[in-house]
Amino acid sequence: MKNKSIILSMFVAVLAMTLLISSVSALDEHSCVVAEINDISPSSIEIGEEFTVGLQIENCGSKIPESVSFELMQVPKDLEIKEPLIINISKLYYGNSERFITYHMRTKDHASPGTYVIKTRLRYDNIIKEDEITFEIIGAESELGIATIKTDPVLPIEGDAVEMTLRVENAGTGTAKSVRVYVDHPFKGLKQSFIGTLEPQEDGPAVLTFIVDKSGEFTFPVTISYNDDFGEGETKTEVSLSILKKPSNIGTTIFVIILLALIGGGVYYFFRVKKSKDKIIRQLLKGNGSKEKEKNNE
Repeated sequence: MKNKSIILSMFVAVLAMTLLISSVSALDEHSCVVAEINDISPSSIEIGEEFTVGLQIENCGSKIPESVSFELMQVPKDLEIKEPLIINISKLYYGNSERFITYHMRTKDHASPGTYVIKTRLRYDNIIKEDEITFEIIGAESELGIATIKTDPVLPIEGDAVEMTLRVENAGTGTAKSVRVYVDHPFKGLKQSFIGTLEPQEDGPAVLTFIVDKSGEFTFPVTISYNDDFGEGETKTEVSLSILKKPSNIGTTIFVIILLALIGGGVYYFFRVKKSKDKIIRQLLKGNGSKEKEKNNE
């Protein structure tokens, strides 16, 4: 009887030990899944350009996770994504096993440069992990300036109507849109000209017409406004213009007086000479008449 009690006690102890070991083993098994960015290509993303985001999903636990999925959330409106926003991951059958997923994206043509953030969500075994993908979108910047200045006439004189042509050049790498030129000159006439769009390394004319009602050396500010990938831009510079003084009328008046005097003197001389010649002719005719009369009396 005593032996039976000992055997029973030993059996209970072994059973308890087995259950304890099983419980410990069960506790050692746990679910763990991580998602990491594997690659963003190209590294420099421009506006209107396609790029890819590669992610690695890895089993970091000792248990095979169930229902693994990866989701993109709060996608910026300036991005287009070809793949579904939620991707289900096939089973990760052992520890350190991994899967790779790739999203093909594109920045829209009207996208703005800057830092973009996409929220992500990883789900498995009723566990949720949230993270984010961050990348930069670079823009092309315009660089506007005045290439040449031309006036018609070349040397304006006080009182002239002047046509000034400013050729504005885009020396940057981005397209400049809605280009306007404002010239704050002190004369009556046009002060603003609209050019439109200037591609990189392209130039266009801004034509202004005004009347120069004063002479001297003038320097006035010029403002070039435009839009590019970085938003509204502005370039400020200056231009100079020389206006000659209007010639005086005194010289012309003196010339006219002298000319009239010469003409008057010529006319007087002409009539005086003519009168003298007429007198001589009359005297000659009178003398010839007397001689003929004397001959007839003889």
